[in-house]
Amino acid sequence: VDVMMPGMTGYEVCRRLRQEPSTADVPILILTARGQPVDKEAALEAGADEYLAKPVTMGELLRRVNGLLAQKEAERAAPLEGLTACLSLRGGVGVTTLAVNLAVELARRSPDQVCLLDLSPSSGHAALQLGLRPKPDWSKLVSSGVQTEGEGIREYLLPHPSGLHLLAAPFVPVVGGGPSARAVRSILSGLRQRFRAVVVDLPSVLEEGVMAALEMADHVLLVTAADPPSIQTTVGTLQALKPLGGKVKLVLNQVAPGPLPPLEALQRVLKRPLEAAIPFDPAQAQALGQGQPLVVSSPASPLAREVSRLAAKLAAAQVRPAAG
Repeated sequence: VDVMMPGMTGYEVCRRLRQEPSTADVPILILTARGQPVDKEAALEAGADEYLAKPVTMGELLRRVNGLLAQKEAERAAPLEGLTACLSLRGGVGVTTLAVNLAVELARRSPDQVCLLDLSPSSGHAALQLGLRPKPDWSKLVSSGVQTEGEGIREYLLPHPSGLHLLAAPFVPVVGGGPSARAVRSILSGLRQRFRAVVVDLPSVLEEGVMAALEMADHVLLVTAADPPSIQTTVGTLQALKPLGGKVKLVLNQVAPGPLPPLEALQRVLKRPLEAAIPFDPAQAQALGQGQPLVVSSPASPLAREVSRLAAKLAAAQVRPAAG
């Protein structure tokens, strides 16, 4: 779709297509002579999947179209399985928002087969974002020595209407840090026996429990923003996580208004490709207040659509984990 058209702009076409159930999931590519960053931001906010500025070769146009079609096929394929850990050593870049929306997106495709574990020892916010009361939580599970295998862990899980199950972080911060590596391994082993997919929201410190979760993970999503402190922290974190190899994947999360930065330049600085670039979504503030993740309340929103694409991309490349 073009942008400048008689009677209706391309942005309005996108919005109307996204509002209609029969066309809500159709891939949309905006092809326009308007090539400023603000134009790309407007296109993504309207619901477009891709944005291409003229002039463009036929080869590039076909590559983008084929990429969108392949992505749609991947979304229809088997859902993401195994253990996905979300992490940033720089606070405030939206790790919990990504973990919650990713987990709910997976649960919508596979109800009762997905669990979200909030490992924060400092009053984590996953339950808040889901509109749930964080009780019970993993602190009692760790201190009581309950067997996490089989059904022993079930009574500590909080059900969400999406079909997701949450193992919440304690509301009262834990003195002395998070659970031990042994406790984390036990909990994750139990969850992997019970669920097809587990998403872990990790705290911003490489303590022993966090390292245990990272080692067990099939995918590690390292979240960054584009500001200099976040980039510096991400570069250092990549060095620290080198032993984890290729399972560490970068996700850019734009947490402030404004256009996404030049992704090519950012990838050169980080020396890694970006698995996803999540645009700022003004609807996220309302979603937080209502306890309704955007993938539920506004599935056509820019954030929700990019999380859906990320889930499909990880699923398409996944290696099936061994049981247990």
